[in-house]
Amino acid sequence: MSRPMSIERVNEYGQQAVRIAIDSNAVLVEVAELDALIEHLGVLRAAMRPEVPKEPLRTHQYVIEVDPCWHTEKHPLHEGAVMFLRHSGLGWAGFALPTESLAKLQQALAQHLEASQEVHGMLN
Repeated sequence: MSRPMSIERVNEYGQQAVRIAIDSNAVLVEVAELDALIEHLGVLRAAMRPEVPKEPLRTHQYVIEVDPCWHTEKHPLHEGAVMFLRHSGLGWAGFALPTESLAKLQQALAQHLEASQEVHGMLN
């Protein structure tokens, strides 16, 4: 049984690209086009059902970005902030967080920080 679709990274003529093949048809997608494709697929996926789960699935192995770049700024139209997180493969993703969500996030992160400091305190 053949695979109807394959996706692979290629380095044709020195430029990196992704080759997407479906049956006997194939296309090379360069970096800028790939970024646009990933973003467009995200927009399409957001409109599909079933929706992305509201909580991470414990049975799924997620790709974890270690110590990602991040940026925050005041939301231009609403109370709260916009938080951007950078994934090395998916790019930057922005999240508008209202004040109530910011407070919950701050509390959750403070708990993780306290637990980490307790563990480090025990080791020293």
